[in-house]
Amino acid sequence: MNQYLLGIDIGTSGCKCCLLDLDGKLVGNAAQEYTPLSSKPGWVEQHPDDWYHAVQKALQLLQQQIALDLRQIVAIGTAGQMRGVTFLHKSGRPVRNSILWNDLRCEQEVHEAQDKAEDLLKNTTHNPLNTMCTLPKVLWVMRNEPQTWAETAKIIFPKDYVNYKLTGKIQTDLSDASGSSFYNLKEQAWSEDILDLFGIAKAKLPEIFPSTAIIGQVSPKAAEETGLKPGTPVIAGGSDATVELFAVGVSNPTQCKLRLGTSGALSTVTDDLEHFPQGDYYCWSYVLPNHWMIDLNTRACAHSTVWLRDVFFQDKPAISATYADIVKEAQNIPIGADGLVFHPYLLGEDAPYWDPKLKGSFFGVTAGHSRQHFARAVFEGTAYALRDAHSVIATIAQNFSEYLFVGGGVKNPLWVSIVADVLGINGKIATKADTSLGAAMLAGIGAGFFAGVEEARAAWRNEDGTSIKYNKHNHQIYSALFEQYVKMKRVYDQIYKILECESSTFASK
Repeated sequence: MNQYLLGIDIGTSGCKCCLLDLDGKLVGNAAQEYTPLSSKPGWVEQHPDDWYHAVQKALQLLQQQIALDLRQIVAIGTAGQMRGVTFLHKSGRPVRNSILWNDLRCEQEVHEAQDKAEDLLKNTTHNPLNTMCTLPKVLWVMRNEPQTWAETAKIIFPKDYVNYKLTGKIQTDLSDASGSSFYNLKEQAWSEDILDLFGIAKAKLPEIFPSTAIIGQVSPKAAEETGLKPGTPVIAGGSDATVELFAVGVSNPTQCKLRLGTSGALSTVTDDLEHFPQGDYYCWSYVLPNHWMIDLNTRACAHSTVWLRDVFFQDKPAISATYADIVKEAQNIPIGADGLVFHPYLLGEDAPYWDPKLKGSFFGVTAGHSRQHFARAVFEGTAYALRDAHSVIATIAQNFSEYLFVGGGVKNPLWVSIVADVLGINGKIATKADTSLGAAMLAGIGAGFFAGVEEARAAWRNEDGTSIKYNKHNHQIYSALFEQYVKMKRVYDQIYKILECESSTFASK
């Protein structure tokens, strides 16, 4: 009887499950959507059971798809969205909805934490502090929902709740813990200094395991609920960012993953923390022992293209196929969009500015501009944002010899070519870049079906995808345009400060 590895990815808007055989071949995959909840502007929550129910339904779909007996699954790995926090009662039930990574309610707590301990936080966590981090979300609950906090026995991250439902064990892994802002990145342990300073009892935090460690087995109750075999080993798993990087095959600092997803990202790994500035970018414990992932995000990458479609192309269906029509229109517009410049700060910005209050803008609009120009400007503006972030790791980036493009945006050849031209880089599209696949491979390592990372990688080899080569002439033009983009941003900073002051004055009257 064939045996399979199950990988589970708990995303922001849906769950994906995939099956690999023990040779690393993809056998099947299935997805199940859910909708995050928002009772107030800027609030984003999810009931934790939505994630577990989605896993159950995705497994049913897999079973139907390939006539599978789920008891043939011999190891399970999970991955999931980072930094969102789930509050568990001592009985194991959720005390309230989980607060997700993109929830913005804790801005005041971010500022107060920075005022109180900016140096400690930066030196200990090696990460910037913002509303996406777990610490300010916990501080918001402690202040605004003291009863919730009093009833909370443990706090865990999204994928950990699924592991808990499968095994009855409450734990997390190194990568998810490192995104919390109360974790000592160098020591790879909870920071007692930060916990004590902010009054968070260490007893409320889960035990931390390496990503490939077996943390439990499928319980009889979970087996009845899911169809999985009781006793099937479940590994600790990892955060979606680190597990995707593992799936792509990034293992050293000469490789860079470039993501054209909802947010944009530039990511690599290192085995040396000593020579990197602290707090200039995200830095997380990686799924490989004694390695760390360096990650720079831009907030509105593909999100900007969705906004473009929904605002400027309302005559076309709001489906992914519409992007091909947008590309056809945008590719007829010359480099620079005839003077139209887009700053993609629709959700504020992460690297290199770390400012959630930044606003998006179009500069240079004339009567001669059509929606085709706006489309071209959006593709170029998101590429400029990636170059802006790229500049933060210039010292690291000079060692990059391989760029691997991933994310939904790689289906857009015009956008990919613009990004390559703006950054002046060659690369290739990664053919196997799915987080759930990486989770399945980690399960195979943890359960002993692969002797280690190298054997797993040999089985799960990332075949060469489409090569990407930048145009040197275009790069020269874009470099000059990028300098203008940066100068415009500095001017806009002053304008928005004035507008913010005036808005505050009007609000107080």
